Amino acid sequence: MLPNVAVCNALLSSTGGLGQNISWEPSAPCPCIGGTLNAPQPNCPQCHGIGHIWFAAQAAWSAMTSMKLVRQWAQYGEWMSGDIVMSIPSDSPFFAAGEYDRVTLSQSSEPFGRTITVGENDRLAFTPLSIDRVFWLSADGSEIITGGIPVVNADGTLTWPADLPVPAAGQTFTMTGRRSPLYFLFRDFPQDREHASGLQLPRRVVLRKFDLLGATQGGVTR
Repeated sequence: MLPNVAVCNALLSSTGGLGQNISWEPSAPCPCIGGTLNAPQPNCPQCHGIGHIWFAAQAAWSAMTSMKLVRQWAQYGEWMSGDIVMSIPSDSPFFAAGEYDRVTLSQSSEPFGRTITVGENDRLAFTPLSIDRVFWLSADGSEIITGGIPVVNADGTLTWPADLPVPAAGQTFTMTGRRSPLYFLFRDFPQDREHASGLQLPRRVVLRKFDLLGATQGGVTR
């Protein structure tokens, strides 16, 4: 008996099923990749040395899998702390996702803390849900200076308030707050199950924390 695709999709939906809403950004290799090493250019203004660019986000949905599958992924020897496995229903736009696509878990949040240097890595790869605190050390390190809360622009750059202390060029500061968890699609989950008779049964994919891609500055979203 063939599986019922509609039933599978309904089970993984975000409205009455096990799924949750996500934001999916398709990726593509950056054209700066090349040379004798076939590597991205570290000073590329588009990908910032990551080697990938991302296109406009699309609303989609997917479902987290059980811890049993996560443990099974760990047995393949490629597991890293923070990896998750998701099942994608065939009626979700995310079903067409490929490796290195970026995924934001829109209905979840997590704390973040990051040290940032003005003029070096002060372009965020994510838009925080909230920024709680910004601070840096005085020149002799004897004091902690609390600064104003910046606005994060659509391209990840920061706009600082004019009436409060702001870090100077080259100054390293700490930013804390909350953000939606950000991942990239690492690869399809290895499995024996075939798509019976060409049916588009749910895909399983492994997502990895986006910070592990080396994305301290983030790539450009088109």
